[in-house]
Amino acid sequence: MVLIITPLVLLLVSLDYLGVASYNVTHQTQLHTDVLTGYDRRVRPSDGGTPTLIGITFNAVSLKEFSESEGKIALVGAFRFVWRDTRLAWNPASYGGDLERTVLYVKDIWVPKLVNMNPYGSIKMLGMSEMLCEISYDGYISFVLPDMFESTCDADVTNYPFDSQTCSLIYYIPGYYTDDINLDASDPTIDMVLYEENGLWKIINTSVTVATQVTDFQILKLTVNMERRTTYYIAGLLLPILLMNSIQLLVFIIPVESGERIGYSITVLLAIAVFLTIIQDKLPESSEPNVSLLTYKLLVDMIIGCGMIFAVVIGLRFYFRTEVSPVPGCLRGFARCFYLSCSRKHQKQTIVPAKKDPVTSSYRVTWQDVGEAFDRMCLLLFILSLILNNAIYFAAISLK
Repeated sequence: MVLIITPLVLLLVSLDYLGVASYNVTHQTQLHTDVLTGYDRRVRPSDGGTPTLIGITFNAVSLKEFSESEGKIALVGAFRFVWRDTRLAWNPASYGGDLERTVLYVKDIWVPKLVNMNPYGSIKMLGMSEMLCEISYDGYISFVLPDMFESTCDADVTNYPFDSQTCSLIYYIPGYYTDDINLDASDPTIDMVLYEENGLWKIINTSVTVATQVTDFQILKLTVNMERRTTYYIAGLLLPILLMNSIQLLVFIIPVESGERIGYSITVLLAIAVFLTIIQDKLPESSEPNVSLLTYKLLVDMIIGCGMIFAVVIGLRFYFRTEVSPVPGCLRGFARCFYLSCSRKHQKQTIVPAKKDPVTSSYRVTWQDVGEAFDRMCLLLFILSLILNNAIYFAAISLK
């Protein structure tokens, strides 16, 4: 035990002999009293009337929200301001020998007050009076301002859901011009070290810039370029739409005798209308800069679906028309082209002599044959229409 205490006693005696000391609460209290006595927080710090240089960086933590329909972006992060105020400098030797840093409330000293120039809600200054600043003995002040920063951001949904968005958060310090303060972006990009990835959006690049306006005050702009993650939309939106496009065509294959053609085509059309409603709820109502290409695609799908209903009705009229009415010559040629020739070629069916037309010495065409030919023509026509519609959409998306 004596062997352990003796070296400690010798160390303390040596430190006392060398004059090494440490600050305590009394030293900090006295320091705060000394630097704040006569300090006027309404006066900005300056040396000889020169502008106050303020270094600014921004650390992003998470993308809280981005709403295309509301035109809103919410970014969680923190500003860090660094400037010098010589009124708050001191000599560490006078306060315990090693008191080189301390903290003060922002309500007690001058701090830059940022105002959002494109707020989503009401305009207000950032920061709270109970926040703390770190003060160094040479007068340099470091102020970290964490918050959730909300701004307006008009979305360009032309290529939705394969779109990318660029949003800017713009700030300025009211009451001060370039002769009073100079803002300096210490880092030209947003610090993403603490950033947590968003499930729907991937941030591609960022920038932090300072610009002087014609009114001679400076603005600070944080720009975020992000790209939508498309896996969810491909699986939950595009693939079901493509599948509905495919099953629409089955209406021309369903037997006429089932009586389900009209109901089937209307049901699929309503399903497409539901998807169009879902997309419209997610997108802004404005028409600028452009309406989503997917909206146009679904609109064309609905037009094609309505065309299928008309085609089904016309086809049914052909099927159930009585043989009392003769088939016009143009329809007989149409049926031979789209139905009878294919039937004889592929099915090798035997045509009974009773079906031979005594006038034309050719196979007699019935209204049911006309209906079958009309179904085949419509099936081919609408297949080409849907392929063309989808090809145009994906080609337009790929050219973004």
